[in-house]
Amino acid sequence: MGELVDVRREGAVARVVMHRKGNNAIAEDLMEELAVAFNELGADPGVRVAVLASDYEKYFSVGADLTSLADVDRDAPDATDQIALFMRRMNHHFNAIERCPKPVIAAINGHALGGGSELTLCCDFRIMVEDGRSRIGQTESSLGIIPGAGGTQRLPRLIGKARAMRFLIESTRLSAQEAQAVGWVDRAVPPAEFQAAVDELAGRLAKAATFAIAMIKDAVHRGYDLRLDEALAIESQDFARAALSTDAAIGIMSFLSKQEPEFTGS
Repeated sequence: MGELVDVRREGAVARVVMHRKGNNAIAEDLMEELAVAFNELGADPGVRVAVLASDYEKYFSVGADLTSLADVDRDAPDATDQIALFMRRMNHHFNAIERCPKPVIAAINGHALGGGSELTLCCDFRIMVEDGRSRIGQTESSLGIIPGAGGTQRLPRLIGKARAMRFLIESTRLSAQEAQAVGWVDRAVPPAEFQAAVDELAGRLAKAATFAIAMIKDAVHRGYDLRLDEALAIESQDFARAALSTDAAIGIMSFLSKQEPEFTGS
């Protein structure tokens, strides 16, 4: 699909595979291609599930390509604004992954550090290899910087403020089992079982009512920080959209006739 990202279709499952310079360091070129890929997959009715993966055996993503900060004139009056504008552009690309209406699985086959961890936080499911080597963590503070693509916001929402604060401040690197224990990843899987675990989840989600899943994602993301009455209004609208879907008709008829539903994703 692009120079740094391939999209590999396997039926209703699309694998978005990163291959940037041997370790998938996060930079705007990679994020632009990822955003394009997820926007296109989100609009493709033939795609039911997306898997975000790496083409490299030991690295999911090692974090930010820090050379992007080298061009900033630190003494310029607008230096802060320049960097903040750059991060807003980056966040726009990250948001394309989170807002994809299809279920998104992060297949974390190696290190996911800094911006690499932030990539996984944009996904709905995280499966990580437990190989005794790979680590996940928001490690920016060890470099004198902070997460800039959602790490300070999505991680506390995922695992709780107090726990996330400690990991963020200490730049903690967690194994897959440690990350699973605190809810950072959903499953820690031995290398021999890793691909099968990703495939099993992707296959199961591909058979699900993915239009309803899209409505769930929309309601959660848009309603999370609102007052309850405002959030419930969003939920009501999304419920109505789901109730009028083809999948709802299939699901209800299948339930009443005691048959397995064959959802269409529409």
